[in-house]
Amino acid sequence: MIRQYSRGYTLVEVLVALVVLLAGIVGIIQLFPVSLEGNREAELRGAAASLAQLKADELRRDSDNFARVIDDIRGRTTPTDPVVWHLDDRLAYSYSGLSTFSPGDDPADPSDDPGVARIIVSLNPTFDPSARVLYELRFDR
Repeated sequence: MIRQYSRGYTLVEVLVALVVLLAGIVGIIQLFPVSLEGNREAELRGAAASLAQLKADELRRDSDNFARVIDDIRGRTTPTDPVVWHLDDRLAYSYSGLSTFSPGDDPADPSDDPGVARIIVSLNPTFDPSARVLYELRFDR
């Protein structure tokens, strides 16, 4: 007697293929929230960098007594009260003479030197109670 083989797939093969397909789809779906959070953080940091540069340029452009203003900022040991940025209410900026990222003075690290004017951009405390610092721009005359 000659056996005839069917040319279709068995139920087990179809079920294995579906399990593999579903595992891939679930894996991809789990990456979406991580990707969205990363995009949100990158967008916030980009906006924070733009805000810091804008405020430094405004100080240079608008202040007749720019040197005095810079000296006042350099002398600050605590940041000024945060001001919410009118173009993006998630961000707030302040001025300080000390670094908020590294409060110590490491001789090998010039970014934490005291007495340097800084614009500090953080999350707006009403938007995010952590008010975490996103960007710090050191600037001079």
